[in-house]
Amino acid sequence: MDLKNDNKKITFNRDILSSTHINFLFGAGVNGNLFPQLNKFKRTEAVIKELGGNTEFGIESGIDDIDGESNRCKIKSVFIAEFKEFYKEASSKFENLSNLSLKNLMFLLKETYRLVHEAQNRNSSMKQINIYTLNYDDIVEQVLDRLGYFYNSISASNTTTKAALMNVIGYDYNMKKYIPSFMVNKLHGDIGKPIIPGREKYREMLNEEYFEIAFHMKEQLCRQNSILIVIGYSGNDKHINKILQDCLNTGLTMYWYKYSEDENLPSNLKNFNLEEQIIVVEQDDYNHPQDSTKVCYKDMMAAWEKKLDK
Repeated sequence: MDLKNDNKKITFNRDILSSTHINFLFGAGVNGNLFPQLNKFKRTEAVIKELGGNTEFGIESGIDDIDGESNRCKIKSVFIAEFKEFYKEASSKFENLSNLSLKNLMFLLKETYRLVHEAQNRNSSMKQINIYTLNYDDIVEQVLDRLGYFYNSISASNTTTKAALMNVIGYDYNMKKYIPSFMVNKLHGDIGKPIIPGREKYREMLNEEYFEIAFHMKEQLCRQNSILIVIGYSGNDKHINKILQDCLNTGLTMYWYKYSEDENLPSNLKNFNLEEQIIVVEQDDYNHPQDSTKVCYKDMMAAWEKKLDK
């Protein structure tokens, strides 16, 4: 079963956007070509092979072949070093916004801020935009810094000190109103304390510093009138898919943005209504796909600028 809908192009409804809790789930694909996918971590792959892992089906599969804590620590050390090199290169592109994927992410966050700011919604909790990311980098935070938006970020490195900020919403005392506030939740940690790819990440997610963030995600997505916009997520993390399933069972509406035609929904989500509860957004042309982040912000812009139906 693929994700293709019969409808031509599915966009947001302005009424929904103005009266809902907006949440995002970002996978590696949200960074587009700004940051490399796992298959580009060649030094990490080489170490996995040296230790006896088979990377034919990807780095995660290769890591799963490795036994012994010392071997896993060796892989983790090389992975972090290689990640930092890629991150340094990506960060250099912030100065002049030379990367198109970076611009698209900025436009998406800017458009989200605009619609939450302009919505005539007096429910203060709907001024908070949750971003759940599986990425270790702080690209989202750097974009929010550049835009000058109010935000907090939490990961395994700072759970003990920042957990109390999870529900903080900014307030403008001059205007006497709440302002759009972003909460960045790093589900797999950050480069200071990452969950390395592979089956062990499911066990590590049960550790307190990671579990608290995942539990908060479920709590937020189970709220009435919540939507989740999924961008760049492969659908391969069982622990995340279980959270999504539970939240869909309580009424969550999900928008799943596709990049390639052969992308499939996780098996545990296929029984939900694909026209009402899981809305799959197709590419206009899969031979020439656009950055899913760009498709999303254009959909949001079109919905918000459309006049309300009389």
